Amino acid sequence: MKKLFFSSLMLIASLVYGQNKDKLLHPIDVDAIRETKLTGYIGLNPTIMSKPAKPADVKSFIKRFPNKKYFTFPESRENPIRLLDSLPEKWTRYSAAEMSSFKGTAQPGEYYVFQVGVYTDAPTLNNIKVNLSPLSGSGNQSIKDVTCFNTGGISFKGEKFSKPLLLRAKNVLPLWFGVSIPEDSKGTYRGQIQIKPEGLPATVIEVSLNVTGNTIANHGYNDETKLSRLAWLNTKVALDNGITNGFKQVDREQKHISILGRTIQLSNEGLPLDIQTYFDKNNELILPKGEPIIAAPIKFIIEQNGKELTLSANALKFEDHFPGSTHWETKLTGGDITVTVKGRADYDGFIGYSALVTASKDIEIDDIRLQVPMRPEKATYMMGLDKEGGFSPADWHWKWDVKEKHQDEVWMGAVNGGLKLKLKGKNYQRQLVNLYYPFGPLHEPESWGNGNKGGVDIYKQDQSVMIKAYSGKRILKKGETYQFDAEFLVTPFKLINKDIQFNDRYYHSDIDTTSNTIKLAQEHGANIINVHHKKDIYPFLDYPFANDNVPDLKAFIDSSHTKGFKTKIYYTTREISVNAPELWTMRALGDEIIYPGPGMATRTLVNPNGVHPWLGQNLKKDFIPGWVATFTSGKYKGRQDLAVLTRPDSRLNNFFLGGLEWMCKELNIDGIYMDDLALDRETMQRTRKILERDRPGAKIDMHTWNHYNKYAKWASSLNLYMDMLPYIDHLWVGEARDYNRSSDYWLIEVSGVPFGLSSQMLNKGGNPWRGMVFGITNRLGWFKAKTPEHIWKFWDDYHIERKQMIGFWNDDVPVKTDNKKTEATIYKGKDEVIIALANWTSEPQKCKLNINWKALGLNPDKITTEIPAIIDFQEERKINLDKEIDLEGEKGFLIVIKRKQ
Repeated sequence: MKKLFFSSLMLIASLVYGQNKDKLLHPIDVDAIRETKLTGYIGLNPTIMSKPAKPADVKSFIKRFPNKKYFTFPESRENPIRLLDSLPEKWTRYSAAEMSSFKGTAQPGEYYVFQVGVYTDAPTLNNIKVNLSPLSGSGNQSIKDVTCFNTGGISFKGEKFSKPLLLRAKNVLPLWFGVSIPEDSKGTYRGQIQIKPEGLPATVIEVSLNVTGNTIANHGYNDETKLSRLAWLNTKVALDNGITNGFKQVDREQKHISILGRTIQLSNEGLPLDIQTYFDKNNELILPKGEPIIAAPIKFIIEQNGKELTLSANALKFEDHFPGSTHWETKLTGGDITVTVKGRADYDGFIGYSALVTASKDIEIDDIRLQVPMRPEKATYMMGLDKEGGFSPADWHWKWDVKEKHQDEVWMGAVNGGLKLKLKGKNYQRQLVNLYYPFGPLHEPESWGNGNKGGVDIYKQDQSVMIKAYSGKRILKKGETYQFDAEFLVTPFKLINKDIQFNDRYYHSDIDTTSNTIKLAQEHGANIINVHHKKDIYPFLDYPFANDNVPDLKAFIDSSHTKGFKTKIYYTTREISVNAPELWTMRALGDEIIYPGPGMATRTLVNPNGVHPWLGQNLKKDFIPGWVATFTSGKYKGRQDLAVLTRPDSRLNNFFLGGLEWMCKELNIDGIYMDDLALDRETMQRTRKILERDRPGAKIDMHTWNHYNKYAKWASSLNLYMDMLPYIDHLWVGEARDYNRSSDYWLIEVSGVPFGLSSQMLNKGGNPWRGMVFGITNRLGWFKAKTPEHIWKFWDDYHIERKQMIGFWNDDVPVKTDNKKTEATIYKGKDEVIIALANWTSEPQKCKLNINWKALGLNPDKITTEIPAIIDFQEERKINLDKEIDLEGEKGFLIVIKRKQ
């Protein structure tokens, strides 16, 4: 969670936007007040590549080469090309020989990087082809692993791709090249770069690379100035079918698929015929007998002339990718319509579908829809499609509106079994998150949306709760393919890890300096330290491996380990710091990584009055300004860090993974803290695999801001990030979160319990009494939050992690209250029971506890009861469980029942 300062910004924003109903209902009220100044010192001075040539010098240069339509300028990595709209002054002094040759020096084992700038005065260069040949040395030695990053590479899904290049007149195209030098290489290696725009002669650049000296450590990744980390853009690390800890492999017998705590039975059409959950109602055990989640088969329906079209199915064809997944395919035919159904099931609970609809002639149809009939008891709660998490409504009707609603998915379920449905089409593009959503919204699926004819209806039908995703009337055109994609997630994903829930205790500070961090964490009972960005040992957003801070960061981690702490670092995607030296290469890739936007005209809550001038002077256009950090103390006092938004589902995912692998091996991190991430599910799988393989025992915790407001366009955070939850250990929810909401809202939007996770509270420290009903506290060290150490001590004194947590949501909970405005959860041991009781109103309440003593395994005549003293929580007192209990507004008690010895 970037040290957000939205409270103060809202004072500004109120002048910009004015008060309105949405804002009154969902205020952006967070726990940290910050002042942002957009004129601070960035610390990145202009270089020789920042100075544009004078027009007269450009004209004079071009006259020297009257027959050339375009120019090439080989350049070392030490001088990243910054100007895209003008010729650097330096290049106007190049000779013909300098424009057609490059010489560099590298070490054995190095990933060597260099660049070639291309400039045209006129005309526009189209379909530019670029090729770097293998480099040949003496004795038939060669270096074959060469690449041009601009022309393609390895996608975040591990697939090779290529892309066209274009250069407009009077602009510069920086071409970046990488050469992976084997460790046994020595001597001079030569090759050629051929650059050929469409319709113009090719230019050949002779490349000479002198490989000398000692073998470089770690391919050069340890030194940011070498830019060797660009190799991470094409990494395939952790691209395999392996599974992550805590899950079981996919098993399949014919059409029956088994994963951890869940089974899926497929119909002949390849859709789920039955889905069962084996989790108990507390998500602490997996039971021998399952419960159905759906009431009847899920159906893909084409309606014509008021009737459902009969679709005949071919045999299902399976392709197993064990242990991680299984895939299948079939064809459905009905008259002149064919539907190709492709599906997959993964070990984490993901079921993905693509239904490709084609017609042999133009056909008018009434509707194409997906019907998901949920068991009523497994549709108790709902989240998504404009509905905040909580109890399900009697019915719900929703239409596509991607401009104003960040919504394309819905979860319905009970605590121990549910289903999320996400609707996608072939035009799907992952959206920007948080307050940046309006700059990169969802695309309405051309299939499901159908020009705003589509939507989702949820209603009771017979003995089920029906989720009907419809697309409405259309004419299927001969020769066209209509792609109806649907993704399901079967929840919960895993058992709640009680050791993590009660024994992982975070110290997470928001101040700039770390000199007292370990001492304070030790004094107040934490055992995990999260190192945020904007720190003296980690200054720049999402770039923890800067040369300037790595020694200090490594020393801190090593020191924490000697004191018995695990240390995790802030590391996520969505934005990148301008202090990342690879920024210029990423910018040279067009809009592949740097998300294009209004540039200096951008206005957000972070910069309502304007954008930092450094961005205008250096990036100029086609960017979205992101986070701004102002250092007020410590090593970087007086400096600022800026960031720009990045594109989801790009090679930045690979770069992120390469950096993670490096930090596991070089810094010995114990995990990462992720913040409103922009990753896909597969990249998150790879993230988890890297940590488990390189740093066993490493953890991931994730924070999310509350997206349910007008700025983030009404998305429920845990619905938005549900794909990530199988790979997360702990949640931290979150700024702008209103903890004065109902208990069902807490259960679904805050607690993590329905997904097999534990959580923590953030905004102003949350509410400790209500938090204990879910077994959660706030986090130590964060701005304006009271310390949770006294509740931690209570947990230790009463060995809470050894007890069975039975929540108020479980009908079988042995302790219930007679007042619906209060809730009770118990922690049950053999000889001791803890009752967490909380008032869910701001007014005083009275309640009487109805206790099933037999279910507790206790005799009411042979017990003692007490309310023990807990600092800042409750005073010690006696309690009579046969009488009414008085609860203050928004507060409660922890009551301990013990068997008499």
